[in-house]
Amino acid sequence: MKKEQVQKILQENNIKVKKHYGQNFLIDQDVLLKMKKAINIDEDTYVLEIGPGLGFLTDYLSQYAKKVLCYEIDEDMVKVLKQKNYPNVTIICDDFLKRNLDKDISDYLDNQKIVIVANLPYYITTPILLKILEETSKVSRMLLMMQYEVACRICGMPLTKDYNALSVLVQYYTSPKMLFKVLPTSFIPIPGVDSAVVELTYKNSLYYLLDQTFFLQFNRNIFSQRRKTILNNIKKHYDIKTDVILEVLKSNNLDPSLRAEALKVEDIVLLANAFYKLSIKNN
Repeated sequence: MKKEQVQKILQENNIKVKKHYGQNFLIDQDVLLKMKKAINIDEDTYVLEIGPGLGFLTDYLSQYAKKVLCYEIDEDMVKVLKQKNYPNVTIICDDFLKRNLDKDISDYLDNQKIVIVANLPYYITTPILLKILEETSKVSRMLLMMQYEVACRICGMPLTKDYNALSVLVQYYTSPKMLFKVLPTSFIPIPGVDSAVVELTYKNSLYYLLDQTFFLQFNRNIFSQRRKTILNNIKKHYDIKTDVILEVLKSNNLDPSLRAEALKVEDIVLLANAFYKLSIKNN
């Protein structure tokens, strides 16, 4: 949709752009076409869309998917979306972060595996990702527009500045791939940063976790102070004797002087399992 068309819709519906919702409307047709191609859905696909806005992607999703569930927090946007009378789209006016995902997927998407599509607000990209990854197993793939800097972290590899706890979490569950970069001029209002479209494909098999909750917290803890070694970060967060920590690291062939950014996802899973066993034993 062109800039003039967006402005016309906003004016006709007396809508003002709300900065506190991080609203930026895509006006670059080339980017929109690339996204449509990357979505890759058919009449058997169930789709969950976060932040449909004025419905530029929703129009496409409605045309090709079996069912679509949209979360839109802005009541003004919901009014515009409902004017289109989509036959297979359910629109929920609510904060996505407050929803029970599994219940909504069961109620509105026939409890099927889903594809998630979203142009994520920059200020809550990470909370949205964490919610999806941690709260439901009903997702097969995600196609997300996000801040370029966050996209780099998600796709970051060990021993790089981009690799952090978010990289590990995302890469535990999925195989992320940055598809293309998007310039600020592709939106109105023009954001102050570059964006990128990332595809996250869920893995068919995962490294075995003894306790997911422990792993999630352990992953955050060992990255809590990036310049400190894994030994020091573990000592800081867990009441475990140094010699015991050293023994665990040694048994996993890990040098205690390494920093978390040097560890592969598999290494962190193995360590989380080992220290979870210790925590159970000590309690």
